[in-house]
Amino acid sequence: MRIPFVVAAIVVAAHAAAADRPCGKGDAAQASKALDRVNTWSQLRKGWHDWAHCDTGPTADLFTDAVLRLAVDWKDVGTLAASMRDDRGYHDFILAHVKGAAKEDRDVVYSRAKASCPAGDDAVCGEIAAAAKGEGAKPREPDTLDLSPIGRTPEPPARK
Repeated sequence: MRIPFVVAAIVVAAHAAAADRPCGKGDAAQASKALDRVNTWSQLRKGWHDWAHCDTGPTADLFTDAVLRLAVDWKDVGTLAASMRDDRGYHDFILAHVKGAAKEDRDVVYSRAKASCPAGDDAVCGEIAAAAKGEGAKPREPDTLDLSPIGRTPEPPARK
């Protein structure tokens, strides 16, 4: 049956289009309100689907806060693991925000992932633990614009 494939393709295409969408002030304000109310992994995933295009600057900090709130509590990790297995974009989002957290927070997440992993979710817990230790892919870069020339040294100013 081809319907699940078609539905998956539509979801992926819609998410890719949303990521290309700019995050206006109204979107950022709505994302902020939504992320402040996140109390479950399911709510976080919905917030990510709704506001992924705003995952920069102050809103990215709110995403990190929400991820850490849930990861430090370490409840219903099976739901997180299933979501991360089902959605590579969400998987990468979670790991990036764990890696981008303060060291003290990463240490707590590492401890939880190593000591209290639900049966059958060892692979995801291992990835979370590795992200908390800063291993694997590089963490998200800060939102800066590099205007330096690429591949050439700037010429010194001309003498008069």
